[in-house]
This record gives sequence, structure tokens and C-alpha cells, in this order.
Amino acid sequence: MKLEGVVAATVTPFSKDGVNFEALRALLAKVVADGYHLFPTSSTGEVTKLTVEERVKVMEVAKEVAGGRVYVVAGTGTGDHVSTIDIIRRYRDIGVDFVLITPPYYIQYDWAAIYAFYKKVLDKVDVPVILYTIPLAVGYNIPVEVFELVANEYSQVVAVKDSSGDFRYHLDLIHLLGKRLSILQGLDLLFVPSLVMGAHGGILAGPNFLGKLTLKQYQLVKEGKVAEAVELHNRLMPLWRFMGGCGLVGKLGGKWPTLYKVAAEMVHGIDMGPPREPLPPIDDKDRKELERLLRELGLVT
Repeated sequence: MKLEGVVAATVTPFSKDGVNFEALRALLAKVVADGYHLFPTSSTGEVTKLTVEERVKVMEVAKEVAGGRVYVVAGTGTGDHVSTIDIIRRYRDIGVDFVLITPPYYIQYDWAAIYAFYKKVLDKVDVPVILYTIPLAVGYNIPVEVFELVANEYSQVVAVKDSSGDFRYHLDLIHLLGKRLSILQGLDLLFVPSLVMGAHGGILAGPNFLGKLTLKQYQLVKEGKVAEAVELHNRLMPLWRFMGGCGLVGKLGGKWPTLYKVAAEMVHGIDMGPPREPLPPIDDKDRKELERLLRELGLVT
């Protein structure tokens, strides 16, 4: 099974009582209608702040909304092999198409320990797996050679998502692994450059509110219309500079994914609720600037 194109890392709407599943269903339906695959239990979806039962329920809703029209990706959000194996088994029972494995976090492990983690997990699960690097969240970047070693041993590894923001590293992934695995960009800011250099797609937060624009970038590059894709990329640059390039780089990184939730609410009119604490809400100044940028793009009136 090959994962290419654009996967939407969707935000999670909350109410005072927990996950707002009605709002989640409405958002996912819009994202699917725009042509995107679904990834709700993502970093953007605040997966690490969801209980196990919330994660399972979110993925059940996603599977139902997808209805076989698009792929459904589930993220573990766990930091050890035992809980990772347990949640993957729960996801497998739901029937998700792919599972993205969060690297161990809190302690900065050496590469032998990371390799051992993957072996313990992959020896126990048989679903298609996406490996993941997100150094800002876990404290380290995983060498390409570790991913290569794991992928050589386990055929269920089908892709790598790169949220490092390090484009030289990204090029190494494409060069060393791109013939066997799908290399997927994790930052909206770097999506078009990645596609031009041979990436197979992206797992991105922009589709929460950009409509078909992210998909259009992908299609333009695939059709060889690189100049048009770059033009669209540059139109979006003021937005990404403000929002922090999916929150992992830039001056407002600490307000991710809150800005994405607010943008989705502005565009779709769906109540996204607050971010789950300890993330704070954005202030009026940021809200007004976000609305101005969305209006310039024709996304709100």
C-alpha cells in the first residue's frame, strides 16, 4: 500500500466536556470533500493530550466519515513501546489504513535505543507503518540511517513523515529512502520545495482551512507546472510566516496548533473550542492578523 498525495493532520475540537465529536465529524467531512486523506490523532490534533479512549473514538469517527473514499491514518502519541503496541492494536481493530509511530520522548535516547524501540514495536504489529521525526517535540532528530535500517528489516514500514524543518536532512531522506518509501513533508512551509525535489506528498495542517489549495500545490507539481506551484507557495508565505510554518519554526511556534484551530473556525464556521490546557488561547491582536491574512487569500469574507 502506497501513501502519496496530501494527508490532512486535523485539529481536534473541544468543548468543556471533552472532545466535541459533532464538530469533529463536520470538520472531517469538509476535509474529505476537498480530497484529502485523514490524520486526526496527530500532533496538530493534540494527540498527546487525548486519553486512549478519546483517541480510539476519534479514529472511529474518522473511519466512518472517510467511508473508504480516502485513507485514514492514526497516530500513537505514546512514548514507550508497551503503550505504543497497545494503541496500535486498538487502531488495527478499527480498521485504519496506516499508523504513524511517535518516537520516544521525554528522555533523549541514543540511536541504539531508538532502533530497539522500533524492533520491539514492529515485531508485534503488522499494520502499514509511517515512521516519524519531530525533533522540536521529542528533543532529537532520528538519523536517516536508523530509518533505513528499520525499513530494510520490516516490510510494513511504508513511509517517513519529516517534521524536522531541516531541508538538507529531508533531501537525504528522499535520496536514500525515496525509492522504497514514501517521503512525506510535515511542514506546510516546505511542501512545494519538497515536492519539487522528489517527496511523495505531505502530512500537513493547512488543509484544515485552506480548502483545495494544498491539494492544488501537489497537483501542479505533479503536472509539471512548477512555476504555478511556486507562485501559489509564495502567496501562502505571509500566512506561514505568521503561523510559524505549522508551528515548528517561526516566531509564533508556541501558538500552534491554536492558530490552526482558530483559522478552521473562521473558514468553516465550526466551533473548535479552546485548545486543551496548558495551551493558552490566542489574543485579539493575533486573531485580527490571522483574519486579515485569510481574507487576503479569499478564504473568509
